[in-house]
Amino acid sequence: MDSALHQLLDFDRYPLDEPDSHRMRALVTDCGADLEERALCMLPGFIRPEVVSRMVAELEILLGEAFRFDQARSAYEADDKEWPSGHPRLTKHDCRYHQILNHQIPNDSLVRQLYLSEHLTEFVRQVLGHETLFRSACPQLALTVHVAGPGDCNGWHYDGNDAVFSLLLAEADSGGKFEYVPHVRDKGNENYEKVAAIFRQPEQLADRPPIRAGTFTLFKGDESIHRVTEIGAESRRRMIAVFSYDCAPNMVFPQEYIDQIRSLGQGVVA
Repeated sequence: MDSALHQLLDFDRYPLDEPDSHRMRALVTDCGADLEERALCMLPGFIRPEVVSRMVAELEILLGEAFRFDQARSAYEADDKEWPSGHPRLTKHDCRYHQILNHQIPNDSLVRQLYLSEHLTEFVRQVLGHETLFRSACPQLALTVHVAGPGDCNGWHYDGNDAVFSLLLAEADSGGKFEYVPHVRDKGNENYEKVAAIFRQPEQLADRPPIRAGTFTLFKGDESIHRVTEIGAESRRRMIAVFSYDCAPNMVFPQEYIDQIRSLGQGVVA
């Protein structure tokens, strides 16, 4: 038994401690179907409410050390091609938030106990259908926490990895909504026309799933464009932990990406 996970997770709803049980197989099947159909699987109440509050309290102590990201960026990775004026690849989206990096999160913190759980890793592996799955070994980005205060946002983008796994720890009072459009692109079609329409009319074209604190999500963000809307001026902070895995052991993120984050410097969270 993974004793650390047993204290954190609602096993009555999510039987990760019974990997060979009928209930667990049904959960894995349902999660896989959600990812296939809408690129998003949500597990509300995954973490017990009292534990979520304790996680937030532990992380708030680290806010003075968080790294500040504040710049406009494209939804796409840079390439060497020339694109016509008005093309979605040239559109810039404001991104403002703080990020607590892996090496800043104490080893005895509750959120790290969750990330280190073998039961959680095995569950994610089964949902993705991979033969192997390992936690990232990246000193900076294996486990991170994004914190957004009033005026912060995370503009439209795709993720660079196959899937993103996150735990919402605190909701904003106003704004701070996750918006996305599932399966916009695939390896053979970037679907730029639809992306341009999404940028123009997000209210009509984007989904806004209600994600509450304590919800664990699995998301296919590499093919589904998404954003977090601006936090309201009088709102409390939004806080979300992001867990990184890879099919191969000892994965670390590219050094240029890490250098980019560190070069932005640290700042006080609003």
